[in-house]
This record gives sequence, structure tokens and C-alpha cells, in this order.
Amino acid sequence: MTAPLPLDAPPGTLLCPRCGRPLRDEQAWCLECGLAARTRVHPPPSPRVPTALTAVALAALAVGIALLLVALLDANPPKPSAATVTAPATAPATTPPAATVPPSTVPPSTVPPAGAIPPTGTAPGTHVTVPAPATER
Repeated sequence: MTAPLPLDAPPGTLLCPRCGRPLRDEQAWCLECGLAARTRVHPPPSPRVPTALTAVALAALAVGIALLLVALLDANPPKPSAATVTAPATAPATTPPAATVPPSTVPPSTVPPAGAIPPTGTAPGTHVTVPAPATER
């Protein structure tokens, strides 16, 4: 589509396709309407592809982090071993002998070991096993 030739333009002059103004030989853009007369302007690339790729990459990263956290937090920690609590030896000369009860009258499951302190809320005479503290490697 070409604009009609203005009356004052010499023949062979390039005219702006939009407004019909004559263009000089060194002009690539029309000075009246701003149209690219001799220059091809490519449209900008669509932002859909980079946006979709970024969304997919972020989703994959989120899934990977979630799976890593599940694997790390779901691992069964090693069970702590039970600690043996021993009472310190007392000097027999300074303490009077304790009254002894025959072993047949007291069941062994109800007697706590020497030095064991039951946690609050446990019934008196209940045997409590204290786990050993975990050692760091």
C-alpha cells in the first residue's frame, strides 16, 4: 500500500506508507508519523516460553527440596542404649548397717536400683530405666 504522491515531491521519491510524506534518501523513519519506512522492526519475543520454563524449574526445585526434607526427617535415629546408674560406694565404718529384708518377700520387679530417681508422676516402687545420653561423632 503506497500513499498518493504529493504534488511537490519529484517522481521516484520514496513516500511514507502511512502518512504519504516524502522521505529523503538517508531517512529510515518518517519524521511526521514515526513509521519505520526502510527499517524492519521485529516484534519482541513472547514472554510465555521463558515464564513457563521458569515455573517448571521452580516447581522441580520445590519438589526436590520437599523430597530431601522428607528423606532427612523420616530417617530413624539410632535408639539410645540404657544407661547403668551405679551408686557411689559408701564407707561401711561410718554408716550403720541397713535393715535387710529377705528377698522372698519383695518381688524384684518393684525394687528400683540404687540411686535411681523416678520421674515425677510415677508410682512409688516403679522401676525406671534411664537412657544413656547420645554421643556425638
